[in-house]
Amino acid sequence: MLTVSLGYADDILVVVASGRVSREDVESYLIPAIETKLQDHACIRLWYEFSSEFEGISVGALWDDAVLGLFHLSDFSRVVMLVDDARMSTMVNTLACMLLCSVKVFTSNEHIQAKAWLDQSPLSSCSPLG
Repeated sequence: MLTVSLGYADDILVVVASGRVSREDVESYLIPAIETKLQDHACIRLWYEFSSEFEGISVGALWDDAVLGLFHLSDFSRVVMLVDDARMSTMVNTLACMLLCSVKVFTSNEHIQAKAWLDQSPLSSCSPLG
């Protein structure tokens, strides 16, 4: 399940993954939320958190997430991923290499550092090197 909410700043989208994430979650919640944010911003910052209740993600959801990344390669300025599980952290770090923007993985204990990093200004508004 994905819970999508507004961030603490207008250009931030907060996503929390819990339980089992399905293709329907990505198609019904994540994609529309990103596209809605992009109507008002050239690029957005993403806070993606895996809760302690996260159980896994379906192959269809992984595929949709990869396709989403391809269609929105330059639409993110920064992405924070909060992950506590070591295996998930490795997978997230591997997948982060496919995004053009700066991606940083934190644990839930590093919540304050994650917020501070997300708030740093990239080199330009949608810089792939921010």
